[in-house]
Amino acid sequence: MRKGWIMAAAVLLLAGMPAASQSRGEVSFYNRTLRKLTVKNANKFLEKYPSSVYGAEMIRLRDSLLFFSMDPENAAAVQSFVEKHPDSDYAERAYERIRRHNTSMLSHEEALAVAGPCLDAVGWRKDNVDHVIALDPDFRGRVLSLSGAVESTFGIPVYRLDERLTESSLVGPLEVVRLGRRQFYLHFACLNAAEGAADKEYVEYLYDPSADVVHQAMFYGKALTPENGEAFRIEGQSPEKMAGLQPSAETLWLLERMDRNSSLVPISEADLLTDNAIAWWCAKNPKAETTASKITFGTLDPESSLVAHYKKAAKEKGTKYNVAFFSYRGWTVIVAASRAGGNYLLLWCEPACQNRYRGKVLSSIYFENDGNILDMAYYKGKTFFKYKLSLAGGSLRR
Repeated sequence: MRKGWIMAAAVLLLAGMPAASQSRGEVSFYNRTLRKLTVKNANKFLEKYPSSVYGAEMIRLRDSLLFFSMDPENAAAVQSFVEKHPDSDYAERAYERIRRHNTSMLSHEEALAVAGPCLDAVGWRKDNVDHVIALDPDFRGRVLSLSGAVESTFGIPVYRLDERLTESSLVGPLEVVRLGRRQFYLHFACLNAAEGAADKEYVEYLYDPSADVVHQAMFYGKALTPENGEAFRIEGQSPEKMAGLQPSAETLWLLERMDRNSSLVPISEADLLTDNAIAWWCAKNPKAETTASKITFGTLDPESSLVAHYKKAAKEKGTKYNVAFFSYRGWTVIVAASRAGGNYLLLWCEPACQNRYRGKVLSSIYFENDGNILDMAYYKGKTFFKYKLSLAGGSLRR
């Protein structure tokens, strides 16, 4: 008999545990709120019992009333909902509505018809209202109604590092992109170039017309011959990837796009050292091939690709230096290495000859008997001539 009483008491205790932790008043308030469920009553319950086990369910019920009572086409109401209830079970559905409110269904042809003469145009939907954005020369912009009336104008500063590259042209179409749940931007890319220039700059832009804020990222370097139907090809680097910079989320998005762009070829650290060394030498010796009587030699980093190529090339042995000449990255160079070790010099640099029958060709180099004067033997057509370069002081005789 005693055993049966204990078992019955245990069953009653277990059955009453879920409600036992709540007061009678809380349970009663909860049941009354369910019988007459309104946003106001749900908030009253949550205010009175903020730590209730029924809290999560009450929030979900309240949010369902708020969400389904909204006009789905009321952009302001939907925005207000996600701002006030960002963690709601209905937030993702609200964000999907925001996406629709800000995604234009205008075709490219329809946008161009509204915009008239321009570089390009695209449909722009903001808070469920359709517009057209036209991009004009010099990256001036117009925001238009569908009737063609100008609602506002803006200007996007051209991002340029090399002031010689004054020609900026669009690469690909204007488009609207979304970052995150409710950030919409105008996106486009351009090339900065100039006739005869060996370098190019590729720039991607993100522009927020609502806040008049622009973000950009660049890839710059040597223009290469396009491959596989490409419109352009550049070997180089991005200044936004330099150490110590903290790019914004928008800039990171642009950099990730550029990482996937096969037309942009990242330069190796070794070739970058080489290009910098050649640029330095050319700047120090602008008249080397014409009237200069003295040459300033450049010091090479041991990690430069010129040093790697020097090590593989045939050498001419001098008193203090061994030298080699070869062509690399569009240049013909003469590199010297100290016989004592640890010191590499860029002695000479000139554009590699593209036509050996018409151009000036460096055919050989050799030391004179003193092991210090380097003779540089050239052919230009059937004409033969020499330069004499002193490794001791850099003097040059023609």
